[in-house]
Amino acid sequence: MENDDTTNPNAEAPEAEAPEVDENEALASDYADEADADGEGLEDDEELDIDGEPIRVPKTLAEKLKARMMMQADYTQKTQALAEQRKALEVERQATQWEAETKEQLFNEEAQLLTVRQRLEQFQGINWAALAQQDMQQHAVMQAEYTQLRDFHDRLSGHVEGRRNELASHREQSTAIALERAVQHLNTPKPEVGWDGKFDADKRASLTKFGMELGFTNEELSNTSHPLMIQTLNLARIGYETLRKQNASLKQAPSQAKPVPTVATGKTRTGPSNPDKLSADEWLKWRETQLAKKRQGNR
Repeated sequence: MENDDTTNPNAEAPEAEAPEVDENEALASDYADEADADGEGLEDDEELDIDGEPIRVPKTLAEKLKARMMMQADYTQKTQALAEQRKALEVERQATQWEAETKEQLFNEEAQLLTVRQRLEQFQGINWAALAQQDMQQHAVMQAEYTQLRDFHDRLSGHVEGRRNELASHREQSTAIALERAVQHLNTPKPEVGWDGKFDADKRASLTKFGMELGFTNEELSNTSHPLMIQTLNLARIGYETLRKQNASLKQAPSQAKPVPTVATGKTRTGPSNPDKLSADEWLKWRETQLAKKRQGNR
């Protein structure tokens, strides 16, 4: 009779799967055990929200747990940001590789198409009726070659045109993605370079107009999506407008008339204009000076 494992006491029971334990919950439990081992109770505890679950821990250990949670959140955020950057770089790498391969294929097909066209042009000068009368077999061979080349030319032309459209669409899509990233970056104000954090259709149109005044083409400006280039162009416009206003102010400022120098005539007075307003000591000194000059004049 076959042994029934369900009634056999010696049969090994299947191992139960261990429940998943959250790292923060395990850490909080360890802290609680540590507090009990140190003789600290949970009377003076604090409730923390860990992954949506309230857990009470001693206040003396709450700060340690909060710091650990902040470090873990920061690490998770940086890891996710790094993963997104790597994913974006991989997508960009694949797009760049596809564009390079497609351009190479297009170049080879265009070269082949040029060769086919040159060969077809050679058939333009053939007098098919005369060739049929002279050599019917040669006429059939050349007629077949011409037909094959013409059909191949039409298929290859359509293929080349399709690759060109693919490249143009890819460039437009890449430009739109780059512009979207630039807009997200340009939404952040940078007062140190005169950027107000606004990049809308009006701002782009004004910068395009200013760039064309400097000598850039519309195509060059429309393909510009780097935030630093756009902010630099805006800073150049601010400097240009400031310089133009300064030059306009200098032209409009009235010239200040220079004072006309006065030429003294007659004798120069060396004494006070009104001796009566002098103090007693000053008047005595002035009077002695006058008398001394008079005595010298009488000698």
